[in-house]
Amino acid sequence: MNHSIVAVPTGKTRKVPIFSAIVIFSLLMFSCDPENNKLGVDIFPPSDTMQVYADTITDMETMLVTSRPRVTSIIPSINNNETRLHLLGSMVDTITGFSKAEIVTEFGLLRVGSFGEDPYIDSLSFAFYVDDVYGDTAQQLHVTIYELYDDLVADTNYTSDYDIAGKYNPTPLLDETFVPKSNSVYEFELDNPELLDRIYAASNPADSIFYYNADLQDNFPGLYITTEAVSSGGGFAKLDLGNSLAGLKFKYYHDSVYNGTITQTQLDTLPLSTYTLGFSPYSAQKFNIFHHDFTGTAIADVIDDPTTDPAIGYAQGMTGVNLKIQLPDIRDYIGDGTVAINAARLVFYVLPDSISGITESEYPKYLMMETELLEGTFDPLYDFVISGSRLLYGQLQQSNESSAFLAPKYFYNFNIGRHLQSVLSGEIENNPLYIFVNEPATTPNVIKFWSNHSGMEGGLRLELIYTKF
Repeated sequence: MNHSIVAVPTGKTRKVPIFSAIVIFSLLMFSCDPENNKLGVDIFPPSDTMQVYADTITDMETMLVTSRPRVTSIIPSINNNETRLHLLGSMVDTITGFSKAEIVTEFGLLRVGSFGEDPYIDSLSFAFYVDDVYGDTAQQLHVTIYELYDDLVADTNYTSDYDIAGKYNPTPLLDETFVPKSNSVYEFELDNPELLDRIYAASNPADSIFYYNADLQDNFPGLYITTEAVSSGGGFAKLDLGNSLAGLKFKYYHDSVYNGTITQTQLDTLPLSTYTLGFSPYSAQKFNIFHHDFTGTAIADVIDDPTTDPAIGYAQGMTGVNLKIQLPDIRDYIGDGTVAINAARLVFYVLPDSISGITESEYPKYLMMETELLEGTFDPLYDFVISGSRLLYGQLQQSNESSAFLAPKYFYNFNIGRHLQSVLSGEIENNPLYIFVNEPATTPNVIKFWSNHSGMEGGLRLELIYTKF
């Protein structure tokens, strides 16, 4: 359409008699021509006019891909006091197949330990703090804990595909089964005389390791925590490793109490102190390792296959399946010349629960999008970096098409106008975009949505508004 020109008042005022005003207003009303909206345009040269267009583009190449490895570690010096939960467990479902989450963590001092020159170490135990549970809440979790051979490297990013093979003592410290419940502590006794002797030796004040984290982590590097893989069902415990109730614990008498002169009977009546060798959020690295096997699912037939045109898109947490999108050359649609992108959004509707098998309560609240600007370097789109509202970038929203008589419809949309403008200007290449679950290390959730190949009204599309000068 042609750009409309509107007359702007000068700011000067003049009093007009009431009768005159009525006559002038009537003449203006009767002289209106709804077909002629070009008032004033002819005073500008034709080259100065501009036109605004709207297009909907579905001609995109899309495919399901295995997520790239993602950083799952928490570096204390950078993420100081971060309290993110860590997933532990395994699960099998008909949508995404087999998934498993393991944990690798350092020890970190929660407090300085002072036990005297000759304390009495009575017993050892290990405690988990379960913040929440995902999946089958009645499923047992068979947990095995191993001690690492070497400590983790400070200020290093560890990714979800970390190879743990050969990096831990194959003799387990703990092998237990329990049913995890939300907001619960699970403590298990450890029968390990060798470990108890090591703790006793390390507690001597002359060279105690319980004063400095570096000394602690040299002598007790950390743990590899894994679970037995389930063949069906299953679930995940969300562990709060930074909780002060979690960690390797030992009960002891300070040498001011135990000085070798009291009897065993007296010892049995004295209260024991407890020291927890925890996973401090200030000083201990922690990260997840994730595993996936899509065998036996619809995904297995199409994932990482560029010749397929999947009708359904997926985005899965725990670095599972993602959707790859290659936008067409936008110039093929808008032509040459100077163009300003007024608005551009990628939008797609979620499959109804009755088709997807995923309930509304399990929908990820946010999805994310990134692009590969340089080989091996992935970044969120510029629009996200400068956006002040996640509402415009990957947030789950309910459509106003819903009614009291129909199931609600949900969709995600990504505003990518600045990204497209940068592509048009030649600042960046038109590289593929990847859609994945926001903060994928923190959730096993998965979402299914209509792709541009679905033929559905709510399928993936690029809605574009632009101005040509």
